Amino acid sequence: MGMIDPILDTVDGVLAWLSTAVGQTAETYCEIETADSRHSLVARDGSLVSILKVHGATFLIGPDEFDRMHKSLSQSLQNCLAKPGHAIQFFLMHDKETVRLDLENILAPARQTAEQLSLSLDDLFSERVNELYKYCASESMYVVVWSRPNSLTQAQLEQSIKDRVELNKTTKIPPLPNAQNFLQAIPELRDGHDSLVRTLTDDFNILGLSSVLLDVHAACHAIRETVDPDFTDQKWRPYLPGDVIPIRETKNFNGDISEVLWPPLANQLIPRDGEILDLRTVRVGDRIYSTVAIDLFPQEIAPFGTLFGRVLNAQIPWRISFLLEGGGLQALSLKSTLATILSFAHANNRLIGNAVELLRYLEVNTDDAIVRLRVTASTWANVGEEKTLRLRLAELAKAIQGWGFCETSEVSGDAYASVMSTALGISTRSVATTSVAPLSDAVFMLPFTRPASPWTTGAVLFRSPDGKPWPYQPGSTQQTTWIDLMFARPGSGKSVLSNAINLALCLSGGIQRLPHIAIVDIGPSSSGLISLLREALPEDKKHLVAYHRMRMRTDMAINPFDTQLGSRYPTPQERAFLVNFLTLLATPIGQESAYDGISDMAGMIVDELYKSLCDSGNPRPYTNNLEASVDALIPQLDLHVDSRTTWWEITDALFKAGHSHEASIAQRYAMPLLADAASVCRSQTVADLYGSIKAPTGEPIIDAFGRMISGAIREYPILSKPTVFDLGESRVVSLDLDEVAKTGGEAADRQTAIMYMLARYVLARHYYLTEDVLKDLPQLYHEYHKQRILEIREDPKRIVFDEFHRTSKAKAVRDQVIVDMREGRKWKVQVALISQSLDDFDSVMVEFATSVFIMDAGPKQAVERSTKIFGLSDTARLALETRVHGPRSGGATFLAQFSTKVGVNTQLITSTIGPIELWAFNTTAEDARIRNALYEKIGAKETRKFLSMMYPNGSAARVVEERMNMLKDKDGLISDDRSQSVVEELINEIHDLYKKNSAAGIKQ
Repeated sequence: MGMIDPILDTVDGVLAWLSTAVGQTAETYCEIETADSRHSLVARDGSLVSILKVHGATFLIGPDEFDRMHKSLSQSLQNCLAKPGHAIQFFLMHDKETVRLDLENILAPARQTAEQLSLSLDDLFSERVNELYKYCASESMYVVVWSRPNSLTQAQLEQSIKDRVELNKTTKIPPLPNAQNFLQAIPELRDGHDSLVRTLTDDFNILGLSSVLLDVHAACHAIRETVDPDFTDQKWRPYLPGDVIPIRETKNFNGDISEVLWPPLANQLIPRDGEILDLRTVRVGDRIYSTVAIDLFPQEIAPFGTLFGRVLNAQIPWRISFLLEGGGLQALSLKSTLATILSFAHANNRLIGNAVELLRYLEVNTDDAIVRLRVTASTWANVGEEKTLRLRLAELAKAIQGWGFCETSEVSGDAYASVMSTALGISTRSVATTSVAPLSDAVFMLPFTRPASPWTTGAVLFRSPDGKPWPYQPGSTQQTTWIDLMFARPGSGKSVLSNAINLALCLSGGIQRLPHIAIVDIGPSSSGLISLLREALPEDKKHLVAYHRMRMRTDMAINPFDTQLGSRYPTPQERAFLVNFLTLLATPIGQESAYDGISDMAGMIVDELYKSLCDSGNPRPYTNNLEASVDALIPQLDLHVDSRTTWWEITDALFKAGHSHEASIAQRYAMPLLADAASVCRSQTVADLYGSIKAPTGEPIIDAFGRMISGAIREYPILSKPTVFDLGESRVVSLDLDEVAKTGGEAADRQTAIMYMLARYVLARHYYLTEDVLKDLPQLYHEYHKQRILEIREDPKRIVFDEFHRTSKAKAVRDQVIVDMREGRKWKVQVALISQSLDDFDSVMVEFATSVFIMDAGPKQAVERSTKIFGLSDTARLALETRVHGPRSGGATFLAQFSTKVGVNTQLITSTIGPIELWAFNTTAEDARIRNALYEKIGAKETRKFLSMMYPNGSAARVVEERMNMLKDKDGLISDDRSQSVVEELINEIHDLYKKNSAAGIKQ
């Protein structure tokens, strides 16, 4: 149903002229008087006012979703707008010019953490802001709820007046001309107003409109920020009743109590008077404003998204106010009567009468309330840019006119009143023509379709495709568990996004130490992150991050039987791993499970191994010349060393003397080895229980176990000796398994499973320590582990499995991942799985996922499968098919779904990463070599900055490729030496150019 354009009210024009003629001050335009409660402000007529900040929709909105939200929102507003007494303002502001401050505020906690951790990443933060500034705009949306005195019954209103007279007699409070009248509220309005606000807030959130009810201080800040943003600090707070009364000028105090109470709120909300430059333009501070109002609404109404897109294309700052009030038909009563009387005079009068009758019919016979609607929109420019302002206002007017063919007018007269009509929450007076329409038509046009992020700040800063900043913080309290699934075909940006999220965890707001991040990688995908962190840390902290490429050699030996420092026995979690690990080693190649009895026997063997080598058993004797660092310290120990001295005694003595690192090295030689398991399995204790069990091959199960363990020792040299590979104190560690986790056969599949399990155990076994393990440790180590466990429990922890499809035939690995997912929450452990297809994840993994990143749509069947499994709407499915793509100019757009405490949030998001960060995360062999070589020559920051200027796409691979093509011989081949020389030449050229520019004084 279209809207009715009523006859212009000439009284409004006269009043506007009078207000200008008498030179009203700015605060005359503000109706807000004071605060009444935590969430309610009070207007001068006693009305109660509350403000909701609406972050936006938590799902993608298409035609079906829009229809559902439109219907539900209309029903929600129906009760309060069905009759006079309430007003609802929907306010939206969009300003690209101020987005830089928003971006800085979003990243502020991450910057503070970087400073706390001594991470030199200023160049990355600055680039993020600069890069997103190109695409984003500051955006805010609010809903203001007014409960007016006329919402009361006549009896309630009369009783309220009597109560007010009686209160004034009792309290004898004089008039307060220079202070807030803290008794201005009408008590009878409170219950109804609070109930209405609570209902609207609940309804919005149920609808999927993320919103929060602002307290009065935040509400006043929001109001002032729309009135005079350049004069409003982020930390500004108003003085309200209940606050400490500020010191005020009392030199000429004449006994007026209002001079020493809370200062007038209007003066605080409108800190500077405006200057009317002409009938259309007003100056506030360093800005000039003009306003346009909608005079005639279209017969075919269009959703707000249409208008938003049109103004977005115009690239102008703007704000818009929709003011809805009940009692629409009452506003037409006189006009409809006159139209009926004068119907013979002109056909239009008869049409007006017929339209009014239709509206009355709708109000009586449907659930659609008839409301009054006034819409105004403003734009602005800097002082002195009047021509720019005129052009912007013209663009805004054209955009609105094309929004279903509206008729607009440029407000002329009281220019300041017109600008205040588009301000947030200061008044219900509006210069716009009052139109009357069914509520459902009015709601159809409201701005409720903008996307929302559950996070207000975050160390990862995405954006919506149309430019709304979209922060994300992994591991935050917005989610109860932190299980990430990320999948896409190669080249879709998975590694870059994973690195960005891992970096964000390192920059989580409020952390005091680097988090624990264990990355099980295939290839060098995470090496860029490690390099970035390492170069950003000071020299004394570089050891906290490490990247290791695993090789099947004894000089990288890892003994899975190692225990926590000082512990003679494994923790329950460590024992469970060892049982599973031995069972996996004792599983015949090509079979999914071990022989019956192997798992139980493995548990007994583990227990016997530690029992035989503890202090009361036969501990290993100390042998010198194995570890030079240990041997060098022994003379300093108060210990008599002879042939009976054990490694456990050396370990304890070193630890007691304060050499914890050397103690951990010594302890490695006290530990059982895999070869010991092959021996212990034939001990009498094990034989008594399992000696009679036969394997399917016919041999005794003990012999089968020993044979397969012995085979594993031969095949996997990395498992055959005491630990050599040392993570030390590293907290962010990547293990590259590319050389040891192969594909291409059953033997390779088992080796991959073994290496994944080993890597996960080495990197993350300490994640699950609790105070319960102290009782199993010697008293000497209690304080050390108590403090260590306390830090581990506090610190965020994350396990990342890249190229997870490699584990498709490694059941033991996938079972361990599911255990990590199930129990991760209570240990504060995040789990991230990255692969190339949704099919690479088990159904239970998908079920547990709380953050899903679909980086590439894939073929049609993949889209259908993703839609079904994640319950995507038709709109999300269409977005997945048509909008999700790999990295392009402006970033990589992907579909993300987050399970939060308040529900599921599904969004289309763009990750925009600048060239500096791309160079930091780049893992292409040639690019990594260029970057790392220049790191050593000119430093990390200067390298990233200079490379980003020379190769802004984040890679020099194309240049290398072109030069190599020029070196091909007649057979089209290039020798390794010549290939290396191309990269080396390029490094030298870049370095020489950098020195030349620096010497010339060119500021990079």
